[in-house]
Amino acid sequence: MPFSLRELRYFLAAADHRSTTAAATALNVSQPSISLAVADLEKRLGVQLFVRHHARGLALTPAGTDILREARKLLAQATDLETMASSLGDELRGRLKIGCLPYLTPRYLPAILAGFTRRHPDIEIDFIEDDQSELVQSLMTGEIEMALTYNLDLPNNVEVDVLYDLPPYVIVSDRHSLASRKRIDMKLLAAEPVILLDLPISRDYYRNVFNILKISPQIRYRSKSVEAVRGFVANGLGYSVLNHRSETNLTYDGSRLAILEISQILPSARIAAIIPAGMKLRRIVKTFIEYTKEHFRSNPNVSHARKLAMGSFILP
Repeated sequence: MPFSLRELRYFLAAADHRSTTAAATALNVSQPSISLAVADLEKRLGVQLFVRHHARGLALTPAGTDILREARKLLAQATDLETMASSLGDELRGRLKIGCLPYLTPRYLPAILAGFTRRHPDIEIDFIEDDQSELVQSLMTGEIEMALTYNLDLPNNVEVDVLYDLPPYVIVSDRHSLASRKRIDMKLLAAEPVILLDLPISRDYYRNVFNILKISPQIRYRSKSVEAVRGFVANGLGYSVLNHRSETNLTYDGSRLAILEISQILPSARIAAIIPAGMKLRRIVKTFIEYTKEHFRSNPNVSHARKLAMGSFILP
């Protein structure tokens, strides 16, 4: 810009008070600051704005009068813009674009968005699906304001709010010899084939689980689809370890699964909201995150032991 809003404000004050000294007093700045701003503005615009009289102070030139009129309009527009920006940050209306890990989308996002838009019909939510590295990049570029992902393998340039705790469990076919048990020692399955959910973050998480148990998994099939994993297991081709509980033990082809708790204490996978580190959240974003926490707290399929105390953002 050829000039700044500060220079225009100083010029306006000098014109209203007909004195750089009086303008400085009104704005609580030094007199040389007013004089320098006016001189710089005249130089940038290429016109003389005031006739300076030692006894009578400042008098606007014809050019100065014209510029003063336009300066008032421009400063008023700047004030309007500031007011509008402030309202966008505070009012529960407008648009919000978020990101979500594809694996989490079908299980959680539809119900979250449906409930949130019922409660806040003036907020329009849009989302993108991507892997974790791309979601982080979208946060950094401002394409999205927050993302739902796992609290695993996150960089230091994001802040994390853990939303939901997901302990691992075992699935076997309902015809498996151990299917009638409620809880199982994972080592009883060590010699059996594994059906692995082969997604980037999931892959590393399950590898860590097997390392803790000191089990070398005999991986028979890999799939990026949780429903495919469930289908293979239900048809007796192996067992698997998952974290997300389904509403049904039926698979797409009508086969059935048995769900077994794990007797060993193992790390949970955790769903988290992430934002760029140090970013001041709009009220819309805060409201969406708080609603998401409420949604998980009220989920009837979450036992008390799996509910987390909902905290504030923490660095990973």
